[in-house]
Amino acid sequence: MNRFLLAATSFSLKIPLLEIFLGLVSLGILFVAFMVLSAALVKVDIRDIYPTNKNRKDTKEIKIGFFSDSHGIGCLRSPKWIARRFIEKHCDVVLFGGDCVHHRNVHSSDTRLLTEISGLLSEKNIDLIAVHGNHDWQLEKADYEKMGVLLLDDNWKELPGAAKIAVCGIADSERGNRPWGTVPSEFSSFDGFRLLLVHNPDYTYELPDHSNGNEEGLPFDYMLCGHLHGGQVHLPGNLEFLIFREDRIAREEGILAGEFRFRGYQGFISKGVGCGFLPIRLFARPEIHILRFHL
Repeated sequence: MNRFLLAATSFSLKIPLLEIFLGLVSLGILFVAFMVLSAALVKVDIRDIYPTNKNRKDTKEIKIGFFSDSHGIGCLRSPKWIARRFIEKHCDVVLFGGDCVHHRNVHSSDTRLLTEISGLLSEKNIDLIAVHGNHDWQLEKADYEKMGVLLLDDNWKELPGAAKIAVCGIADSERGNRPWGTVPSEFSSFDGFRLLLVHNPDYTYELPDHSNGNEEGLPFDYMLCGHLHGGQVHLPGNLEFLIFREDRIAREEGILAGEFRFRGYQGFISKGVGCGFLPIRLFARPEIHILRFHL
């Protein structure tokens, strides 16, 4: 009798344990599916930026498309979809903030997205300008030319149009103690609005500190960056940066995405359109941007 009761009790315990296990597995699958879906739901962020002290009624507008961190197969949106968003919003120029390569070795899937986007943009006479990201160190200028992309590698270009504006690109060579590029003196002395395009916002630590509010000697007026992915899988207290990553501006200042002011510099950080490592996102929705600069 006791053996029968013991066996019955053991059997009854196994059933709820099995149900709990299957329930946890199901929740895990749903959670992963949610993160993959989040990686595919790219947001089109449209915003007005007033980087100067001019009266808002007395400004000239330039509309800049901006995206970053496509990471080859890590981008779950098609090149056509991305290009169409920029074309529909009548962007004057489109800037790419680096990291088209997914891993360390370059594959055709890494360059395909920029190639197709540049082809579609060129049909509307819209230039695509890019900088190196830390994953792109194997790509050379000739590779960007094949993609139909203008690479700004520590050099700059004045943009056509009514607004007097120039864009300078700073190269990002790799991780760790990287040899950062420098802002050309000709760009710093440009008599107009100076827009800096650099992959990693930690570049601000390489520049003189202007926290005292003295804007004299600033080498540029505004910067556009990527790299941080908004954390990609964003955890409370920015734990993903404290545990897994070494990016200073995120770890020390809690600056992950959006508009920012730091050390006297102002700029904007994109969460990126693709994903590094795995195609998943959590509380860091991928995005592309339509930035209306009022100068």
